[in-house]
Amino acid sequence: MKPIYLCGFMGCGKSYTGRKSARETGIRHIDLDDFLVGREKMEISEIFKKYGEKHFRNLEFEALCEISSEVSEFHPAIISLGGGALTNPETAAFAKKNAVVIFIDTPFDTCYERVKNDVSRPNAAGKSKEELFALYKSREEHYKKAADYIKTGGDKEIVSLIKQLSGGE
Repeated sequence: MKPIYLCGFMGCGKSYTGRKSARETGIRHIDLDDFLVGREKMEISEIFKKYGEKHFRNLEFEALCEISSEVSEFHPAIISLGGGALTNPETAAFAKKNAVVIFIDTPFDTCYERVKNDVSRPNAAGKSKEELFALYKSREEHYKKAADYIKTGGDKEIVSLIKQLSGGE
C-alpha cells in the first residue's frame, strides 16, 4: 500500500484527521511538522527565522523521502503534510508519484478561525485575514494538482476513504 498523504491549508484538519484515521484503522500516523521538529531539534518558527522558508521546504522534502522509504505494504502510514509542503515542486512531484494524496478542502474562514492567533505558525503569525486569504488562494492549485482525492466533507468522510484505501472497509 502506498502511503496516504493529507494535504491542505494550515488549520484544515490534516493532523486531527490523520490521528483519528490512525486510531480507527491501526495504520500509523506521522505528522511531518512534528517529525521535522524532532529531527531538527528546533521549532518550525525557529527554522523559518534562522534559515528561511526555502530551506524549510527543502527539509520537508528530505524528511518526506526519509519517512516514505520506511513505508511499505507491511508498514503503511498516513502522513500529514505541512500546509506549504506542496509548494515545493520536488515535494509535489514526489507526492504525486509515491503516495495517495488527499486534499482536505476546508473553507478559508474555518481555517482562519483555527490559526488566526497561533503564533507557532510562521506563515500565519502576525498576518491579516486578507494576507492569509491570499496565501490560501495561492496554495489551492498546488493541492488540487497533486491530489488523487479532494474531500470537502468532515473528518468522518476522510476517515472512511482512508479505510477504503487501506482495505479496511
